[in-house]
Amino acid sequence: MNKLLAASAAMAFALTAPAVAQEGMPPASSEASTIQPGTAIYGSDGAEVGTVAGAQGDVVLLKVGEEMIPIPSAAISQGAEGPQIDLTRDALMAQFEQQKAVYEAEFDAAVKEGAPVQTVDNRSLGTIQTVSGNDVTVEGDNGPMTLPKASLALNQQGEVTVRATMAQIREAMSASPESR
Repeated sequence: MNKLLAASAAMAFALTAPAVAQEGMPPASSEASTIQPGTAIYGSDGAEVGTVAGAQGDVVLLKVGEEMIPIPSAAISQGAEGPQIDLTRDALMAQFEQQKAVYEAEFDAAVKEGAPVQTVDNRSLGTIQTVSGNDVTVEGDNGPMTLPKASLALNQQGEVTVRATMAQIREAMSASPESR
């Protein structure tokens, strides 16, 4: 049985996490689309909310304390202090924690015996055979493999997806056991 550990977990940003919804956000300024990592983002109260950790597509990853919070780039506008969102830090954190709890409940309900698993390139990896703690055993054309639960996510359709392409899975499976 092959064990894909850090290789697939390291691709945590391969799937874009659902961005925190921010109702009533103004359209993004042209400056919002050019925000660089390390840029401070301010809240509606003028206080710093966090700093930009990175961006992927229309999603900006904002580091707020120990949390990495995805927000839509359209939620960032130019304020008096600099780039800002129309929420305070506390409101953003509360909204994030609520959405995170909902996602985790949906994830836990979806990762179960018999659930199909696909790769990020929409290829069928197989079907979940067992879930034991943080290990998920998937049976597919490539044989049985045990994946860390952290290497799985729900895609936008709510389907269980491993955070790797089929080519990356095959490469990891063909690697010598010492290199895994």
